Amino acid sequence: MRAIRRFGTIAAAFALLRTLAIAAPKAERANKFFTVAGTVLQIDKTERTLLIADRASNQTYLIEVPEGTKFKIVFGRYMQVREPGFNDVNVREQIEIRCFRGDTEHLALLDEKIDDGHPVIAVTAAQ
Repeated sequence: MRAIRRFGTIAAAFALLRTLAIAAPKAERANKFFTVAGTVLQIDKTERTLLIADRASNQTYLIEVPEGTKFKIVFGRYMQVREPGFNDVNVREQIEIRCFRGDTEHLALLDEKIDDGHPVIAVTAAQ
């Protein structure tokens, strides 16, 4: 009787763990954001956009930076500032910024290309 009860509790524990594994976040939800780390090529203060050449993927991103977005200046004039603002960024500085990966990312490829022929991908910075 004791062995049956022990076996029943073990089976119940495995059933409970299986339901927790099913309820875990899916891969598509886990990849909602990504980080762009690279060199600032161009700044448009009226549109609040940054043109960044990503170091890791050799992609060029046109990032729309909403008001209040946090990012990090890795190498540049204001790299010691804890939370730099949009006006603290200069051309040729290294920054890291977290961006939102939308459902239509494949449609975000812009028609324009920069001087070296790389296509530009438009994304929005996460707050």
